[in-house]
Amino acid sequence: MKRFLISIVLASVMLSASAFAGPSAKFAATYSSDPGFHVVSVIDATDATDVPFDCNENEGYTLATIKVPQDKELLVGLSAEILLVTDTSIKGKEGGSARALAYSGGFVTITACPVDGGACQMAAPGTVTLADRFQIMSATLGGVLESCTDEDGNGAIDVPDECEFSDEEIGLVLDTLTSHHFNFVLPDMNQGEYNVKATFSTEACHEISSDGDATASTFAAAAIGKYMLTLQQVRATKNGIIEADIVE
Repeated sequence: MKRFLISIVLASVMLSASAFAGPSAKFAATYSSDPGFHVVSVIDATDATDVPFDCNENEGYTLATIKVPQDKELLVGLSAEILLVTDTSIKGKEGGSARALAYSGGFVTITACPVDGGACQMAAPGTVTLADRFQIMSATLGGVLESCTDEDGNGAIDVPDECEFSDEEIGLVLDTLTSHHFNFVLPDMNQGEYNVKATFSTEACHEISSDGDATASTFAAAAIGKYMLTLQQVRATKNGIIEADIVE
């Protein structure tokens, strides 16, 4: 599994637009049907006793261009496959304990930038987490008893000093590929042509701590698979776009 995912990193780390609509369209889209993975983040550690929290992050984007009349809105839909992999394992003996954390996540931000220059505008509701996962494993392990010898000849076995133990090991790996969708809106756009950009980011993190005769291993990966970005020019009704909290 680790070798397979590390090979993905070498193969592809950036997104590319595979379909493009002309600037005069009222609808535009860009998508990828490539079965490979993009914007790959990977981090791992093997048989470690102390690894401070650390992350590997990557970023890539795709975009489409659309022409907007004065005071119109853009409705943006973003769908993407998100790959999350988390793997934690602990081994030890004689009461050694360890804690292993693995995290992976995929995120997206939509922005619209005027083709002829000027400030970019972020689409509401801002950066969205498409998927993420925390995996934490904690264990205290006694080990596997192999043999005991009465070395001092007193007729009694002193455990663990007169016994041999081999490492006991437990592990958990989760590998999930799911498809997610989210809608964004860009209100009250000024007239002009815009590059609407979907910026994907992925993150893979880990952390290890241990006490006594124990070590831990971690592996985390996140990647973007197939995706679809759609743009539609719309006209919102009066007070049709508002920011509001959920009333409970």
